Amino acid sequence: MSIFAKKNVSKAEKNEFVQSFLQKHLPEKRLRQGEDITLQHAHFMLDNPRTRKRKEVKLKRKTLSAKERKELKLFEIQPEHQKYDMYTPLHQLWKDYMKDVINFDKITPGNQSQMEELLLRADLHGAVLTVTKSKCPSYVGTSGILIQETKNTFKLITKDDRLKTIPKPNSVFTFELEGYIITIYGNNFQVRASERAHRKFKTRPTVDLI
Repeated sequence: MSIFAKKNVSKAEKNEFVQSFLQKHLPEKRLRQGEDITLQHAHFMLDNPRTRKRKEVKLKRKTLSAKERKELKLFEIQPEHQKYDMYTPLHQLWKDYMKDVINFDKITPGNQSQMEELLLRADLHGAVLTVTKSKCPSYVGTSGILIQETKNTFKLITKDDRLKTIPKPNSVFTFELEGYIITIYGNNFQVRASERAHRKFKTRPTVDLI
């Protein structure tokens, strides 16, 4: 793009304009060094897209630390706001989800271990869990819909609208699905739900020490 808008400008007029421009805008020190004469005959590209570097502003996304999440109580469930009836639709959705995960009509002794591995990886949020054994006798018999799972606990909402936090260690849980009673040994289940979904489990005998 030319800075000369006037048509049919003579070479002498162009040189005069450039000289005047340089004399006006160059620092005095650079004029004494004769840069106005050098620049007068130099050619510059006003825009060169192939060599122009674009500065990309990268927005750094700050993630909250575990301490900050705890202080903000992001994952804390307030017991006073929880009702059993609020989670019955979740329980129904979970049953439909489990039917998609496991075809109960095709369970045979030959594929039972494969089905068990699918159960270990399945998301249990929405299941009705019952504590059948525990080192703490007061937990035994507690039953409710699982609304939150951590590495070491199950949080259940009971039919009387109470939020119960049951530790996995030294506890045994059961739930019923499609006529099957599934048993969960908490000592062997101490892993987060998100990690369990991608974890490979090894078949090994269960020792009940409770």
